[in-house]
Amino acid sequence: MLNLNYKTLFLKMRRLLLFIIFSLISLRGFSQDDIAQKIAFNNLVSPTANLFVHFDKNIYSNNETIYFTAYILKTGKFDLNAHKILAIALIRDIDTSVIKVDKFLTKGGLAFGNMIIPDSVVTGNYQLLAYTDKLVNGKPELIFKQAIKLKTNIELPFRANIKLVEKPDLTHKDNKVLISVTSNDFKFLAKPVAVNYKYGNLEKKAKTDASGQLLLTIPKQDNLVDPNIHVKLKIQKDSSFLSMPLPSGRIKANVKFFPESGNLVNNIPSTVAWEVTDLQKRPIALRAFLLKNNSPIDTIETNSYGIGKFKIPTEENAVYTVKLLNDNLADSIYTLPKALSSGLVINIDDTVVEDTLRLSLKNTGNHKIFIRLHNFRNCFLDIPFDMGSNLRKLKIPLTNIPKGLNAITITDSLNRPLAESLFFAHYDNKETLSIKTDKPIYQQREKVTLKLTPKELPQNAFVSIAVVQENRISLKNTNDIENYFYVKTELENVLPNSRGLIYKDRDYFEQVLRVKGWRKYTWQQILDIKPSDTVKTIDSLSITGVVRKNKKLLTSPINLAATVDSLFRTFNTSPQGNFDLNKPELITEYGKKVYLFVNDDNRERFHVQIKDTFDQMSKNLSKTEASIVQLEPLILADNSDLVLKNNERAIQLKEVTIKSANDRSFYYSRGANACGDYVCKNDILNCINHFNDPLNRQPVAGMNYGGSDGPYMECKSHTKDKSFVEFSGIRYHKEFYLNNYKDPLEPAFFSTIYWNYGIILDSKKETELTFHTSDIVGIFKVIVQGVTKEDVIYTETKFEVEQKRQVN
Repeated sequence: MLNLNYKTLFLKMRRLLLFIIFSLISLRGFSQDDIAQKIAFNNLVSPTANLFVHFDKNIYSNNETIYFTAYILKTGKFDLNAHKILAIALIRDIDTSVIKVDKFLTKGGLAFGNMIIPDSVVTGNYQLLAYTDKLVNGKPELIFKQAIKLKTNIELPFRANIKLVEKPDLTHKDNKVLISVTSNDFKFLAKPVAVNYKYGNLEKKAKTDASGQLLLTIPKQDNLVDPNIHVKLKIQKDSSFLSMPLPSGRIKANVKFFPESGNLVNNIPSTVAWEVTDLQKRPIALRAFLLKNNSPIDTIETNSYGIGKFKIPTEENAVYTVKLLNDNLADSIYTLPKALSSGLVINIDDTVVEDTLRLSLKNTGNHKIFIRLHNFRNCFLDIPFDMGSNLRKLKIPLTNIPKGLNAITITDSLNRPLAESLFFAHYDNKETLSIKTDKPIYQQREKVTLKLTPKELPQNAFVSIAVVQENRISLKNTNDIENYFYVKTELENVLPNSRGLIYKDRDYFEQVLRVKGWRKYTWQQILDIKPSDTVKTIDSLSITGVVRKNKKLLTSPINLAATVDSLFRTFNTSPQGNFDLNKPELITEYGKKVYLFVNDDNRERFHVQIKDTFDQMSKNLSKTEASIVQLEPLILADNSDLVLKNNERAIQLKEVTIKSANDRSFYYSRGANACGDYVCKNDILNCINHFNDPLNRQPVAGMNYGGSDGPYMECKSHTKDKSFVEFSGIRYHKEFYLNNYKDPLEPAFFSTIYWNYGIILDSKKETELTFHTSDIVGIFKVIVQGVTKEDVIYTETKFEVEQKRQVN
């Protein structure tokens, strides 16, 4: 009995001891291993999967060809080689309509291709949306967006412009706007023009007067997210759009303060970065007073990027505010965050560093802390640290830290964050590759020799090269692989500087890191992650089909035949009539259709249907991804601004009207047959440089043409036969046609004069390329970007093309 009581007492003591141990663990929070695991879990929950697409330019016109090379930089759930298909969708900004979708072969993390912009596409702002076939939770794992603008080489049906009648005045309650419309040769129109306009919550219809003018009185509306008046003009079947921002009353500024380590702490002097923008996120440069308890103590300012920084003493019980010195702003007083009674402050003089991070820690609270260096996906340094005193200076070598954006997070013994700061490790802006032309100025149709010389290139590189007219590249829409990989994929809403740069401008990059912060994750999100959060549903997009016999499912396989690039291929369906079109042997050249039909004597009883899941995905993404467009002032005060200059275009074409979704002229060149094939005036089959040329003609069966491997096979159309279908399959790229322009009578108005989808650069020797200038004069830009085994590279140069001198 006594022995039993001892056993009972021992068991109770054991339970009490275990309870105390678990209580201590719960008070400690997470162990070091737990934190490392949580960070690893975050990498599984939110993996960084990066796709970058190098487009030759970002301003195009109708009938032009878009050239691109796609690079898969990082993958998440899927291996690199699992991504088999890349889709490119052309989407109109104004209504998120999907204009066109093409699909291309992807192999080894690379995809090459080209897309011809249809003749009938209206001018304006568009998005090129790229994504691959692998899905995570119903959404493509890899997505990339490129904003572009479309101009036209077609003479406008009418000219239109919009302007303010009076100078902006804050005391006026209305804006007076004048819209003027004339014929293309500046004459009065025979009939009034229908006008639809929208500004804020105002939406109305009107008509011009006999002189083609319309005077609008628009009441001012304050603090609009979209500051533009949008105007649509219509004459019979012809439409045009105008837009411009209207002055409002005093606008409300968006002012944000960023204490250097997250919080202000009483009695610890701190540096505070701040940012001032308007409602459209445009920067505002201004001066301001820093006030302590309503008394000025300093004058501070923001620069042209709307960014600045100032020091603050942070005295206990003091209230710090900032008074903006700008009469155009509605509010002027903004209060800084309240300081903590005790805590820790990190001070980092340089947030963009090479191999060593130097910082100082100022503390009025806990002396036992933990220092972690991480990127919210991997933890690289995790050490306990005893402050010992209120000020400690540290120098941390970054040998084992990867190049890129990282964070230093200081926590207490319970892993509660005390301070955090961003930094960029292993910054290196050395010239890795030198690109030079044999001379700075050329004449029209002159040979150019381009030399690419390795400087600090540690390994061989794979790059794509574009040589384009400089005014076909908008700095606002510029996307280069270096900025994208190191900055834009990590920080949100980062605008380039006035030269289109972020990464290469070290000073601006420093400013960005101080005010943008790590927006994708927070420390609390890391601690809240559970293993179940890492479970994802994966799937793939596909192009499939089914064959039915007399509207019923099949009971046995049937043979199908396909014509691909003039080659004949056959395959069998499943017993139920299902088949997969994601086959390497069905990949076709760009601009060519795949023709599929039932290979049976009684094929009229069969019905073939194609299901392309890329089409629906493009529509879905147009409503979610492509619709996220930053609203800003859109100055299109004259519709002629979207027309190419006369010295940049050769042929003025009449616009084609698309009658239905099945109208193949949307995709086919002028002179093409039912299969989409045509021969240009130089006897080249499907010549990309003469797409839609009025001199194109249909090819003749049995004839040999340039660009073809053999005699042309007969084209047969079976549009009413349900056992026969034609569809746009998966494409492979069409080589860029290098032209020396020997024929003086053939116009050569090409803004992209050289494109190379991909070339391997040897790290130890020079690479030389040659091409010719076109008939377009002005500045041309050479852009080289791509990847090495461990990094990305980007470099550019310029040269000029002058008018060809006349020989006397």
